[in-house]
Amino acid sequence: MSSLQSGRDWIWISGNHDPDLPAGLGGTVADEVAIGPLSFRHEPTGAEGEIAGHLHPKARVAMRGRTVERRCFASDGARAIMPAFGAYAGGLNIRDDVFSRLFRTADLTAHVLGDARLHVIAAARCR
Repeated sequence: MSSLQSGRDWIWISGNHDPDLPAGLGGTVADEVAIGPLSFRHEPTGAEGEIAGHLHPKARVAMRGRTVERRCFASDGARAIMPAFGAYAGGLNIRDDVFSRLFRTADLTAHVLGDARLHVIAAARCR
């Protein structure tokens, strides 16, 4: 980890899965960080410029006669919620009501993680 952090300001955004961060983690730990017009936090509020986690969106999409469910970024161009990258965090379907409350626009898009690339799909097309 130290080679990744070398020469960089490393900031960890803490969340509900991080009650006791390991000693020697390196960098700074914060609940929220604002950098210019962007705010990084764990729990999403729906604010413009926000990049958050916690909900760990996933999308279920019909493709070639079968249904595929994958992790995705949820975004409407003004805010984004990131997927889970760890093995232990689950995921919440992008069509869940909580996303429609946070993204009050028809522009909600699932940026679905594929095997070799990112697939951009309107959330309305997801199941």
